[in-house]
Amino acid sequence: MKDLVRTLLLCGALSVLAGGAIAKQVEDLHCKQAKCAFGEEFGPSQTKTFNGYCDGYSNDRDNSNMICHAAKGLTCTIAVISENWRCTCTNWDIKEQHTTIDVYCEGPNQ
Repeated sequence: MKDLVRTLLLCGALSVLAGGAIAKQVEDLHCKQAKCAFGEEFGPSQTKTFNGYCDGYSNDRDNSNMICHAAKGLTCTIAVISENWRCTCTNWDIKEQHTTIDVYCEGPNQ
């Protein structure tokens, strides 16, 4: 009976750890100039969501943009805007991957 309890506890702990590894992470990327490039790293099977902000610049669809670059084994959604720009990238590879997220800001807020 003790072995069964130990096994169940171990399985529960491993499932919590595995769930944390693949949970979505959200990163805020603040750009304070006309263009910013953010280098990002992804662990195996990791998904991250990025919120792009134009600090001190216009943050609307007509005056700003965000590009999330896909890479080998890494897919990214097209950035969309509501209150800020947002995209999500997933590393489907078993190796660490790197990519760049570009935030473009035009025209200072008046």
